[in-house]
Amino acid sequence: MSATPAPLLEVDLEVERRQVTVKAGFGIQGGERLAIFGTSGAGKTTILESIAGLTRLSRGNVRIDGKLVAGIVRGEAALEPRARQVALVRQPTTLFPHLTVEQNVAYGVRSSTARSRVAELLDRLELTTLARARGAALSGGQRQRVALGRALASQFRVLLLDEPLSAVDVAAREALRVLAIETTVGRDAAGILVTHDLAEAQAFGGRLGIIDNGRLLQLGTAHKVVSAPLSRRVAELVGYGGFVPDPSAPDRCFAIHPDRVVIGALPERGVVLTGTILSTRPFGPRYECTVAEPSKERFTIHVDQPLDAGAKCILTALDPPVVTP
Repeated sequence: MSATPAPLLEVDLEVERRQVTVKAGFGIQGGERLAIFGTSGAGKTTILESIAGLTRLSRGNVRIDGKLVAGIVRGEAALEPRARQVALVRQPTTLFPHLTVEQNVAYGVRSSTARSRVAELLDRLELTTLARARGAALSGGQRQRVALGRALASQFRVLLLDEPLSAVDVAAREALRVLAIETTVGRDAAGILVTHDLAEAQAFGGRLGIIDNGRLLQLGTAHKVVSAPLSRRVAELVGYGGFVPDPSAPDRCFAIHPDRVVIGALPERGVVLTGTILSTRPFGPRYECTVAEPSKERFTIHVDQPLDAGAKCILTALDPPVVTP
């Protein structure tokens, strides 16, 4: 039986901030991707900055390929930031204003092989026609493309992405995300994306971490974390729209996801609920209804047809997870 290889990136850190103390511990293998999802101020960016050497750790350490890059270990000197082979795309984006788009993407590239890839990156980033332009002439989305290209052109072992596509139009995000994923996997590198967009987080990584108030509350596969949250707070963060008491266990409740509810009683598929429609409003191609359950708890559901306010309803929550406060 072969031993599991040591992670490419090993993180065990604590950083004391003015408003929150950020703690995180995880490992990432080569070719693996992790998305860290949470609200603004939860500590997402602090984790990336700690790995990149931009924030001093209060406790703990960070290792890349077994080498110390952050923290203090007796008898072991940490690598300088330039030697870490870490590429960081920050928000807001910063470019070298005196360099052209092409020169920004090629910044730090040394080998002829890497230089030949710059033209390919410019094409896939849809920047070829702007290759000789400078940052002042670019839109916010174009600047983010340049910053992403500069990171992907470098010889990184760890790719850190801090809301890298927030200013890019929705239609182009998928292609840019695929480019980042392909490059990370092709290099057998480790990739971390931090975002407050759950769909973006799920699309990027095979693993998903939920952070709140400086703590990683749950870490696992993207599907497992969303379908089986470990606590009510995790469920709230990943989109569950209400919590109905479990009659068989007063200290537990069913987490109701608005997209996992159907009209009618289907006990073989989940938990049957009764309630009163409080309000209905358009929600994209569907409708969002607020429902009051007999216990006075409220939850939201998404349905194909509008339901009249005041109407009684019978619903089935499809296999809802059971959570504790």
